[in-house]
Amino acid sequence: MLDLRRLRTLREVLDRRSFSAAARALDYTQSSVSEQVATLERELGVSLIERSSRPLRPTAAGEIVLAHAEELLGRAAWAERELAMLARGEAGPLGLCGFFTAWATFMPAAVAGFSGAHPAVKLDLHQHEPAPALSGVRARDLDVAVVYRFGAEGDDDLTWTRLLDDPYAVVLPAGDPLADHEHLSLAELEQRRWVCPPADHDYTKVLRGLCREHGGFEPDVAYETGDIAMVQPLVAAGLAVCVMPLLALWPRHEGVAVRPLRETPLARSVWAVRPARRPAPAAGAMVDALVAAAGTSAAPRLG
Repeated sequence: MLDLRRLRTLREVLDRRSFSAAARALDYTQSSVSEQVATLERELGVSLIERSSRPLRPTAAGEIVLAHAEELLGRAAWAERELAMLARGEAGPLGLCGFFTAWATFMPAAVAGFSGAHPAVKLDLHQHEPAPALSGVRARDLDVAVVYRFGAEGDDDLTWTRLLDDPYAVVLPAGDPLADHEHLSLAELEQRRWVCPPADHDYTKVLRGLCREHGGFEPDVAYETGDIAMVQPLVAAGLAVCVMPLLALWPRHEGVAVRPLRETPLARSVWAVRPARRPAPAAGAMVDALVAAAGTSAAPRLG
């Protein structure tokens, strides 16, 4: 196998047509340069330099080796640059995922900001709900995940960075008499029909608990759907009311009214999550981009 260090020495000798000049350029002793070229010749079984000529000239075999040496040394230098970029988080792949409404609001801006600063990083983008997203980060199938929670962060094997709080508000048909109220309590919604995620969804469990605690009733769930894009059209048609996070209200349907809750505000927290130990080099820069984008999110406001 060709030794790149000896090839580099041979190239310097033939470029400068002198052992002593090559030694000065490489900061080697002249004897070290001569020994490296002689070793390369022994390994290849050919003479590479016509030593009797002044200045030195390559032999026919030396011309062939020199031509290949240029390509090999160039490839090696490029590989070293790519590896250095990878170690600094400036190149290589990065797996990123988020939930639907994060992608619909602030995450594209984060990707744009990150890609502008790190054009050599190849992003692998996914949409997942929190449970599979966290599993993917733990398994190292994903490098960064944007997830939501109703409680505090956990998991010592993961690093959690808070991006924003996403408050929930009442969403009701624009023509509903309750839309004239500045604020609404859950008790005022007791006689309304609801649209919610399935009963086993964390949000639905939280909502039912709040209705019992603050309104003393069980919500009449007329429609169950796991597709958040279906909710606003159902409400606008006058079929139901719901309580939704503001990120999910982008874009706002013209047929709905949105009002804040009087009770202790219900909100979910949104986090960027990455492995706590040995994360991908570019993961920190992506989290920084997510923090910046979340801080200037174009998500809707109450009203």
